[in-house]
Amino acid sequence: MRLGNIAFNSPSPINIDDSAKIELRLDLHQSPAELAKSITAPGKVESDRIKVSDHMTAHLSSPDFDITANTPETQAVSGAEPTSWIWTVKPKTSGEHNLYLDLDANIILDGVLTPRTIRTFSKTINVTVTPSQRFVDFAKENWQWLWATIFVPIAGWWWRRRHKSANVDVT
Repeated sequence: MRLGNIAFNSPSPINIDDSAKIELRLDLHQSPAELAKSITAPGKVESDRIKVSDHMTAHLSSPDFDITANTPETQAVSGAEPTSWIWTVKPKTSGEHNLYLDLDANIILDGVLTPRTIRTFSKTINVTVTPSQRFVDFAKENWQWLWATIFVPIAGWWWRRRHKSANVDVT
């Protein structure tokens, strides 16, 4: 196996109602810094040097996110240009959650892709999912109900208190 460089982004924080893009790039010739600059998805970019075969599988998983692979997970590695993997992640709940990024080298023996993989990289990506948009959306959709149950009683209390103190001052 040869050595190559990878770079990927760690999105954080993500609003619970939004999705984020995770981008991973692998290249045999670009430096980690050059490869990191090529990541277009927002977030902190990390890089590493790993062992690479002619066919690599990149897998992103987590029980806390709906994950859609936008590129094939198993790809041939080009010696001429970067190989890219892209996923869209949508959080299921707010809080601190982990994404698990794994790269496996797929071995070719005697010209046949053998069902033997070697884990060459594994990383846990910590992602903060914020709940803030949920309250704003709830307030927008239920403003009539909120007005009647919260603001009207507060206004009534304030009016009674003001009226009561005005009557005390007169006597």
